[in-house]
Amino acid sequence: MQGETTPKTEIDARISKLQEKIRAQEIGVALITQGVDLFYFTGSCQKGHLVIPAEGEACYLVSKSLERAQKETSLTDVEYQQSFQKVSATVRGRAGQVKKLGMELDVLPAALYFRYRETFPEATIVDISPLIKELRMYKSPYELEIIRQGAEITRRMLESVPRFLQAGKREIEFAADLEHLVRTLGHQGAVRMRQYNQEVFYGHIMSGANLTVSSFFDGPTGGPGLSPAYPQGPGWKRIEKGDLVLVDYVTAYHGYCVDCTRIFCLGTPPLPLQKAHQDALLIHGEVIKAAKPGMPCSELSNLAFSMAAELGYGDNFMGYGTDKAGFIGHGLGLELDEWPVLTARQHYPLAEGMVFALEPKILFKGSAVVGVENTVFFNGSNLEKITLYPEGIIGV
Repeated sequence: MQGETTPKTEIDARISKLQEKIRAQEIGVALITQGVDLFYFTGSCQKGHLVIPAEGEACYLVSKSLERAQKETSLTDVEYQQSFQKVSATVRGRAGQVKKLGMELDVLPAALYFRYRETFPEATIVDISPLIKELRMYKSPYELEIIRQGAEITRRMLESVPRFLQAGKREIEFAADLEHLVRTLGHQGAVRMRQYNQEVFYGHIMSGANLTVSSFFDGPTGGPGLSPAYPQGPGWKRIEKGDLVLVDYVTAYHGYCVDCTRIFCLGTPPLPLQKAHQDALLIHGEVIKAAKPGMPCSELSNLAFSMAAELGYGDNFMGYGTDKAGFIGHGLGLELDEWPVLTARQHYPLAEGMVFALEPKILFKGSAVVGVENTVFFNGSNLEKITLYPEGIIGV
């Protein structure tokens, strides 16, 4: 699908659904500026503004690059944004005097927010990011097919691990081997995240004592990274015989993220770690079996944490102390941290089209991490795995 653009039917359906949502909240216009959201609603990441009135045709104002945007989007109204005044003129031309203007306030910088307030003094600027996140939570068959193709890249990466994983090789060298491979298979390189001050480069590859080094990253694992300037992921440590090695990498293909983790070992892991890994797989399997239409996401999270406590891992499930991750899964799509989040605090009912990473992991401080992560899809009746590769600890 090299060079393929998003079908017009997809773009039209997404805009129409957002228009329904903003009409229900009496919002006159949605003004989209964030690059990922621009891509979702236009099929292009080119810089500018997407003006979506509650009724009528959307207009894509592009400051750079207009030529590319016109080739990439199926929208018919694509215009050059020669100045910021063009934005206000287009908004008022489409919707008149707007009383409520919807913007992505979860990602909009404060300095720009104040500029929009000055530009639209008659309007109340309201946050439509929850509406957009809810729309993006349900993947279409078109999106799901891209995710499945990304999962094939992930499978081929995991299949290659025995070729590259060697005692004495540094973590960063091993990571670079896998990164070279997935790039040649179509990985776009950038893995996008929406949450403020959260970022990831491919993912986490660590071994031995580095496996439980915590970081700012909002997840159960972190890793030392190469320096405090980017303190996560693979470090300078040499992989040693007997080490468990975590490969937790994201494939980003045609925009869409696939998240998967497998555990490898240079040798045979100790029996207690083998048992803990099987217990993590048990939790993973029970969560999948329990998933039913309409079940709140919070129930799946509560089930996983309850099982972990009953199995004796209450203190080290999904991390330690204040460094624990409060979820056992997270939505996937154009960003790595989409909705739904499988946490006790989020109650979205399971519904067809939801795609998320399920990652119950058990940490043993200073020595090991066990468990897997799979990208899964709720097909309307149950959860099915998209990432398919052996789940036991894989000896090399």
